[in-house]
Amino acid sequence: MRLRFINFLKRHVGLLSFCRTVIRGMMKITYLFPIRKKTMLFASFGGRNFDDSPRAIYDEICNRREFDDWKLIWAFVAPERFTLPRGEKVKIDSFRFFRTLFTARVWVSNSGMDRGFELRNPRILRVETWHGTPLKKICGEEHTNAIKKNRYVSAPDKTAIRCAQSEYDREILARVLVAEKDTFLLCDLPRNDALLRYTPKDKAAIRCTLGIPQGKKVLLYVPTYREYLLNEKKETYLAPPIDLKKWEKRLGGEYVLLIRAHYAVNAALALTENDFVRDVSAYERLNDLYAVADVLLSDYSSAFIDASILGMPMLCFAYDLEEYEEKRGLYLDLAENLPCPICKTEDELLDEIAHLDMAE
Repeated sequence: MRLRFINFLKRHVGLLSFCRTVIRGMMKITYLFPIRKKTMLFASFGGRNFDDSPRAIYDEICNRREFDDWKLIWAFVAPERFTLPRGEKVKIDSFRFFRTLFTARVWVSNSGMDRGFELRNPRILRVETWHGTPLKKICGEEHTNAIKKNRYVSAPDKTAIRCAQSEYDREILARVLVAEKDTFLLCDLPRNDALLRYTPKDKAAIRCTLGIPQGKKVLLYVPTYREYLLNEKKETYLAPPIDLKKWEKRLGGEYVLLIRAHYAVNAALALTENDFVRDVSAYERLNDLYAVADVLLSDYSSAFIDASILGMPMLCFAYDLEEYEEKRGLYLDLAENLPCPICKTEDELLDEIAHLDMAE
């Protein structure tokens, strides 16, 4: 019911904008609520996950004695799915969530915390890390998305701390988030610091957990979502034109394939897992998957930026490039800017994988 209501509002842009404007005005009264000075509220991908840069910041805070007396609260869509080393859980969009939202001294999120209402209480410190370098168009600049942030935000926001990995990121994020450029810290994403900390022992433990046989290389396929692909339930789905039996026949002797769907995909591939293929969409830590991967396969995702830190071979499987450019849009010409081959067909991709130079 919740997902259907959200999708309904997304399809009725005028109603969504009207509701946001009315509720935003009403919520300004919450600026008068007393602030709990040592309370910090976290959320990752709108409460779907317990990971990414908010998790990295949370882990660091848990290790610092100056935060021993702080109350740490995570907001989740499904709190029962997650176990916290420290702190409390709250169900997102519940009464308790909003009470915490209006009174916590600090918010830490990677895709917005205030449920799209642009709350700007000057007594609340907002840390907004975002979640990757934008290759694809985002936040209302998509070709098929008529919701434009500057329709209902009167002035650029200057009250948060934000992360940008480069001037390229900052330019785009400042525009689409309607924020002052000087609120962005030019720094690595907090989540990526851990990529260089994995030891051989760590990697062996992850491979064991995933059931990857010794001696097998790992292909990590991380496709992004296509918001315009909707099934009969109005859910986004993932359906790349691949024949996994063909993949297994050509690559199964050397590789294990890990497939990780984007967090916004509601209905992914109907995978039948076996010795060759694993669905790791629900695996908690994406960094673990990067750490054990030998080759990254993706399309229009910032996964290329993350994986480049580890120097692994990468391939872009852009089987629907023209459709994606028309319906979603890209900020970059992939062929000119990605440091890897652009494959348009399954056979082309398999040939590239088979001839990769895996030398150190």
